[in-house]
Amino acid sequence: MDIEKIWNERSWTKQARDIITNIRKFPEDAKVILILRHSQRNEPKKFSVNADLNLTPQGRKIAYLFGSNLPKNRSIRVFHSDAERCQDTAKEIFNGFKEIGGEAVLKGSFKPLSHIGIPVKSFFKENEKYEILELFYRWVAGVYSPTLWTPLITYSQNAGVQMLEKIDNAPEKTLDIHVTHDLHLMALRLGWFGLHPDGRWVDYLGGFVFSLLEDQIKLFEYGEFKPVEYPYWWKNSKLT
Repeated sequence: MDIEKIWNERSWTKQARDIITNIRKFPEDAKVILILRHSQRNEPKKFSVNADLNLTPQGRKIAYLFGSNLPKNRSIRVFHSDAERCQDTAKEIFNGFKEIGGEAVLKGSFKPLSHIGIPVKSFFKENEKYEILELFYRWVAGVYSPTLWTPLITYSQNAGVQMLEKIDNAPEKTLDIHVTHDLHLMALRLGWFGLHPDGRWVDYLGGFVFSLLEDQIKLFEYGEFKPVEYPYWWKNSKLT
């Protein structure tokens, strides 16, 4: 298994490579937050609660390589969802960064990365009827009872406040890495920045990176930087 070749040439690692390249372009002293999908997992023929969704050997090695390519001038803190594939991704990133002499803390499980407020059985039942993006849009539109499926805006605002609380008192140059799932990534991207998925999916070890500037949020995603306005609830928070 030529991991360097996989890292440099495979299409599914491009988003990860872009993140590594462009995270260096944020202001040197800025605190930065990375919302990251887990690394490559096993892909069962039929998705179910009991399916083996853990990392492949290749996924583990690429996550380690991702960590070893992070900028050493930053200290990192790594959070993850409860899912084993996210825990293992976080550990490999941590180990890779430590290998190059980086300052790192493995912070562990963080609730917003695991719990989006949708019952698992209900989600899979609906997923049998609708493709994942269609199901996502139905949730966003409020088709499901808010007493059963937490509305997207509620989830995203709560997650945002909790993540900002985590980094608020951190030293300058801190990079907080949150390892989570594709659905959580899409929800936060839309709920925070108003950005539509446009049919694009988040690859393994893909995601978005941002930093809070005085008058705007500096966001990197899908290969480009873009300035983003603060949501009203975020800008008015004591955390900004």
